[in-house]
Amino acid sequence: MANNTLYIENFGPIKKAKLKVKDFMIFIGPQSSGKSTLAKLITILNDFNFRKNDDYSFKDELIKYNILSYVKTNTVIKYQSPLFNFDYDSKKGEKKLDYVGIYGELKAINPQSIKVANAILNVMLITIALDDKLDILNRELLKDKNFGLKKDLISKLKDDTKNFAKTILELYELDFNLENLNKLFSPINNLIPFITPLDSMYIPAERTLLPLISDNLAGLLNNKVKLPNHITFAAQEYEKAEKEIKELDLSIAGNLRFKRINNKSYIYHNTNQKILLSEASSGVQTLLPLLLILEISFKNKNYINLNYVVEEPELNLFPEAQYQLLKHLTKNCLETNNNIKSKNLIITTHSPYILSSVNNLLLSHKKGLVNKEKINKVISSKSWVNPLNFDAYEVKNGKVRKIFNSKIGLIEDTMIDEVSEIIMDDFKEIASIND
Repeated sequence: MANNTLYIENFGPIKKAKLKVKDFMIFIGPQSSGKSTLAKLITILNDFNFRKNDDYSFKDELIKYNILSYVKTNTVIKYQSPLFNFDYDSKKGEKKLDYVGIYGELKAINPQSIKVANAILNVMLITIALDDKLDILNRELLKDKNFGLKKDLISKLKDDTKNFAKTILELYELDFNLENLNKLFSPINNLIPFITPLDSMYIPAERTLLPLISDNLAGLLNNKVKLPNHITFAAQEYEKAEKEIKELDLSIAGNLRFKRINNKSYIYHNTNQKILLSEASSGVQTLLPLLLILEISFKNKNYINLNYVVEEPELNLFPEAQYQLLKHLTKNCLETNNNIKSKNLIITTHSPYILSSVNNLLLSHKKGLVNKEKINKVISSKSWVNPLNFDAYEVKNGKVRKIFNSKIGLIEDTMIDEVSEIIMDDFKEIASIND
């Protein structure tokens, strides 16, 4: 997302801001400064359903993330990228611009090989037809006069999917069965993630409440208790994860494991010693929903989350645990396939420890280019952060200031030390006063 730019004017606490949108972003600043505002806007504008479906309005998305009231009479929001442009003016409304279609996206990925793009589209059509999502793609494909398949073939795909897929498999000398279909489609899914439904996974700071909400979600909804949609969605994902994932490593927070036994959630300190999740420390009760939601997302092969947004990963965690969690997030939420970015990560934080942790991962990437084996022994290469794909901003007093130094590939030390310096200045002044 190197060429993606977001411009905001008079939206919520943000007075005016212009920033580059990267694959991995961190926003730090005081409470109520606008960190989550920026994260939610980027989430909306990177969301597949919003981009590709005219039925998803900007207003509806703002309601989903509980920020509709942030719109003012003079609000302006612009998002520009090679594949998707968006303009919003509170006086003029919204406009999605220059959407080039899926065929155009393929050309952007591989401009030297249109034949390869056409071949991939053949398999895409099969995949989507099998998944009963042909109509989503059909409308876009027919806009392009250069599209390599005949229109009548597209219209017949739904009725003749089996025979069409069988023919493709025969070319690979494979029998027609589910296992071979998965083998055929898996590389395509890896190469072009937007074949299957895509959405954003927003993990809110209120995740400590998710176990309580999920257990009583039906009752809350039946009684028309109003919850922001993104929190309701997170609660549903947590409920699903808690039921499906029977065991999970929690070594980020110590020698701990999560286990689900007889419809009850336990935290194990060792083989025999266990406590109910409801009796666990606040750090564990904050960490577990985050890890469970991520785990269920990674395991779901039928639904891809390209955008992961984590509010305040440091909540209730000791600095060392914050560091371990950040390495876990970068390892799992910034995967790449064939050098094509398949997942993105946005973090909002109050913690300078998070910034220090990221600097270690950035420096690991830089040093690892020369000493990969040695650096890998200190920090796994799977957690390294490429500075070309990263940016960090301070959000304060309605403004957004870049704090990542692109030249050295690290976050500014002054930002990390700023809070400590304020505390130490007071300490020095108090210590200098004579009794």
